Amino acid sequence: MYIRNLRKASPVKTLYKFASAKVGETIMCEGSIEFDACFHHEFNNSVESFRSQPQGFYYEFDGKRLPYTPDTLIRYVDGRLVFHEYKPFRKTLDPIFRARFVAKQATSSSLGIELILVTEKQVRVNPVLNNLKLLHRYSGPHEVNNRQRTLLSELQSSGPIRLNQIAEEHSLPLGETRALVITLISKGLLATDLEGEDLTLNPLVWSSE
Repeated sequence: MYIRNLRKASPVKTLYKFASAKVGETIMCEGSIEFDACFHHEFNNSVESFRSQPQGFYYEFDGKRLPYTPDTLIRYVDGRLVFHEYKPFRKTLDPIFRARFVAKQATSSSLGIELILVTEKQVRVNPVLNNLKLLHRYSGPHEVNNRQRTLLSELQSSGPIRLNQIAEEHSLPLGETRALVITLISKGLLATDLEGEDLTLNPLVWSSE
């Protein structure tokens, strides 16, 4: 067992930094797919925590004992641990890569942790990824203000409403209304269909309480 240190500069790889409120620290990501996947983990209520470059293991392939470090370790609220390996889809078509990955999966399974291969085709699905990035941008430790409390109270009794309608009823600029609504969604106080609605347009939102 060993742990790679991503905080050391690499001359050939670009590191991405993801500020996670869920984990309470900055996640160092070795690749853009892993970085984009962080947005999914951050707002997935089934995920308790996640971290990059966890403790690795050795696996057997072609008569050799080789080192391997998964890209991410995810801990779910039900206690499950899952490793993720992120790769561009085109690279997963290589027969040698696939054979190696099967060997890695077998060893990971023997350790009691499932290893899953994830590509950009699963991560970069819109509008959900763009929505999650907006939620992350507006998330933070800010307190709910009086205007937001008033909106929440109204939505609890009125039901689902479109963002443009909120702006009209409260005589607010559209940009200010969008920021207000997205902030409340990021706090879990308002809800929307992140897979079907586009937060940059005119999403339907409703109280989550």
